[in-house]
Parts: sequence; structure tokens; C-alpha cells
Amino acid sequence: MAAGTPTHGLSIPWTILGSLRELREAKRQDGCAVDCEHDRTDDSRLPWSTDGEYGGWGGNEHHGTGDESGGTPVVFVHGNQRDACDWEPHAEFFLRRGYTGDDLWAITFREGTPTHESMAEQLDEFVGRVREHTGAESVAVVGHSLGVTGLRYWLLSRDRFAWVDTLVGLAGANHGTVLSTMCVDAGMSDGAYRSSEFLRADYDELHEHPLSVLNLNETPGDVEYYTLRGTDDALFWRCQDSPVLEGATNVLLETDHDGVRTDQKAMEHIYQWVSGVHPYNLQHQVSTPS
Repeated sequence: MAAGTPTHGLSIPWTILGSLRELREAKRQDGCAVDCEHDRTDDSRLPWSTDGEYGGWGGNEHHGTGDESGGTPVVFVHGNQRDACDWEPHAEFFLRRGYTGDDLWAITFREGTPTHESMAEQLDEFVGRVREHTGAESVAVVGHSLGVTGLRYWLLSRDRFAWVDTLVGLAGANHGTVLSTMCVDAGMSDGAYRSSEFLRADYDELHEHPLSVLNLNETPGDVEYYTLRGTDDALFWRCQDSPVLEGATNVLLETDHDGVRTDQKAMEHIYQWVSGVHPYNLQHQVSTPS
């Protein structure tokens, strides 16, 4: 069931306008919140060539580790107008707890605001390469915002459920957003708003809309599903429960849209769901590589 539709005459919270400003700022920096030196399709931090199709980081050489843990690799997937830089603190958090470089990967999509089909194409190549490089049959995937529905679309459209054992969705618009509906109605469908048509909150009123197909079974396959959502997430104005998936473990945190990814509590949840181990189990505390 869709998250809801906007009510005419309601004023838009200032936090939403602030989020739109942040999107525009990231777009000016080629879709990077921290304006890093790497182009979107830079593959110098990966152990294979991407031929300009995508970028990202991962592997023992990039992280400065030499041991092979034999654990399940983790693939981090960014959101709208962001990139792999979003996940560097998570890599450090995981490395301090026994993970090695070959366990930790993050994609940067070719476009700052990719379509869901484009995300599916690039994810299929990226995850396939991770499996080939590590020898792992399956991976855990962690997505934020637009990356969550991108992951779900990839799994269903490519039937890759056997490739994934855990999916963690952070602030994903799994049932659309009122804001996206308003953007579509206002004709804002370019640049940072290209995903709006897919994520509109009235998707269940539209014939054969992709979200309707995805939500026929919200947690398919032999995959463990987890979601985090925030109490103060401006993206989900008037539709706070949009990130919730039926059949998943769904957790609400007192934070905003980015906090669902960056807050300490969020990192602890992500780590425990992916690893199956409490993050403060002293057995798994190690020094990060220098």
C-alpha cells in the first residue's frame, strides 16, 4: 500500500527545503557530499577495470590489509547525488572488528542520480566482480536512500536472490515519498529529481508501476531483510513508515535522513545485522591498518 499523497494547502517543512539545497550542493560537486578528488568512474581503488562504467572502492590493496577472513563480503550502495565516500566511516568501523579489505566494497554509480535500470546494470556487474574476486557465493548489501530501492529492483529484475544473504535498507523510499509526488506534479523531473517518477507515493494508483511490482512481495527470496528509518527524516514528510518492509526487521531511530546512515547507533545495527556479532564483542576488536 502506498505511503500516502500530499494534502493541498499544507506548507512544506523547512527541513525539506534544506534537503533540496543539500542535493543541489552535492550535484555541483559531481554527486559527492565531501567533494573528493575521485571522478565517478575512477576505478583506481578497485582491483579490476570498470571501463568507465562505474567507480568505487574495495579490496585488500585499497584498505591496506593482507589477510583473507573468509567472511561474507559487504557491498555498500549510496543514494541520490552521493558516492562511495559515504561509506568510508563504515569501512573503518568494520576493519576495527576483524573485517579485511576483501570483505568491504562500495560502488559509485556512473550517474549522480541513476535510474533504477541503470543501477541494476551496474550492480550486476559490480557484485559479480566482487564474487569473482573473493570467491564468495553471496554477499551482504547495505543501501541508503535511493540505493535501497535500487537494490530491490536489481534483485527482482535480475533474479539475483542467490547472490545475497542479507539486505540492510537505510531510509529507503520503499513505499514512495510525498515529496517525489509533488516534484512530479510540479514538472521537476530532471537532474536530482530524475528518480521522482519511480518513487512517487501514489504509485499504487498507476498501472504496472515498478514499486507496485516490487511490493507484491516485499521481502522475497532466501534473504534476511532489515530496515532503519528516522523520526526526523524530511524525505518522508507525512509518510514516515515508507522505509518499512513487511517481513523485515524494521527499526526506528531518533535521527534524520543522513543520520540513519551515519549515527553511531545506525553503524552498530548495520554491523550486527551483517556480521551476526555484537559490535562491542572484544574478541573482534583489532587495530585498523596503518
